[in-house]
Amino acid sequence: MSTRAATGQSADARTDVAAEEAMRQALAGLAGETPSAAIVFASPKHKLPRVLAAVDAAVPGIAAIGCTTAGEFTERGVIRGGIVVLLLATEMVVARGLATGAKIDPERAAALLCEGYADAQKTATSRGFPASTSVVLVDGLSGSGDRIVQAVLRATRAFQQVVGGAAGDEGQFLATHVGAGGRVTSDGAAALHFFGPNRWGVGVDHGLRPDPDRHEVTRADGNVVLEIDGKPAFELYRAHAKARGVEITPGTAGPYMIANELGLFFLGELRTARAPLSADASGAIHCAADIPEGTTIAILDGEPDEMVAAARRAAQEAAQGLGGREAAAVLVFDCVCRATILAEQVSRELDAIRSVFAKTPIAGFFTYGEIARSRGRLDGWHNTTAVVVAIPR
Repeated sequence: MSTRAATGQSADARTDVAAEEAMRQALAGLAGETPSAAIVFASPKHKLPRVLAAVDAAVPGIAAIGCTTAGEFTERGVIRGGIVVLLLATEMVVARGLATGAKIDPERAAALLCEGYADAQKTATSRGFPASTSVVLVDGLSGSGDRIVQAVLRATRAFQQVVGGAAGDEGQFLATHVGAGGRVTSDGAAALHFFGPNRWGVGVDHGLRPDPDRHEVTRADGNVVLEIDGKPAFELYRAHAKARGVEITPGTAGPYMIANELGLFFLGELRTARAPLSADASGAIHCAADIPEGTTIAILDGEPDEMVAAARRAAQEAAQGLGGREAAAVLVFDCVCRATILAEQVSRELDAIRSVFAKTPIAGFFTYGEIARSRGRLDGWHNTTAVVVAIPR
């Protein structure tokens, strides 16, 4: 049996109606095959426990995980305030995990996420399945996403692929939620570990351009940047905005910072982006992941054409990663910052991905952080980035 996939979506404001509609559409796409795994993306306007309960009611015992979002989409288009479901009918071995306390103890959280990993790996080995990929959804406001990814890598095995995204709450930055197995939590993470005969394809790109001025993080505490160039961190953003005729305060700066993220350099090369989620009265900036002291940074700028081109390149990289095999489904984890910058042009990114996977079910959401750790890639946590994941048929 090969992997077959289908998506369902609904923009109905009523949670129960929307969840049932999305499941009905996805099940119809499977043409009678029984799914063994589900990944759910739901607007925070819907109660995630009720959404996951509807999935389980439709297919009792299915291995399902889900999270809240900052916007959802399938191959049919982008929706807001809705529910998206990806169903997989597959021979792959699947293990599920849920953890709380992601911010306080990422190592313990990763251990909980991977409790069923070893047994699933033994079963997969007995079936001759050498490839494995973990899909991880994390709280978007914990600031510990990168540490969760590293801990999952230590709790699994060498060359484990880890992909996924950070849950959102439609730009409110108040609370995000993840769920699995009938439980939902904030400050947590959920995972599905897949073992199969073929490797998944993973593509990553952002298309961002760094400001020519470089700066140094001179004081930081985990994901909180306290000083840049020896001054309160927020002063960098205040000056950047003022030069563009925009006045911001720590209380009003969220949208501006999200649209102008921080780029981190290593050996003079732009390696990754970090999302500044908020600023406080002391001038500290709270980011979606850690930024170590001594890091060279620059504020990033995104041009729509370059960002759309980056999404296409990510899709092409994912397709190439399949080694000539056909994709059964595509997962997309796309930063809410990109949606903010692209605004009414946001559908162009989905069109770019569809140009590569024209007849493939696609499910994705706008995130507060993106996860992509695969062979040849040392970094696992990203911001303002398009992550495209191709699941082989």
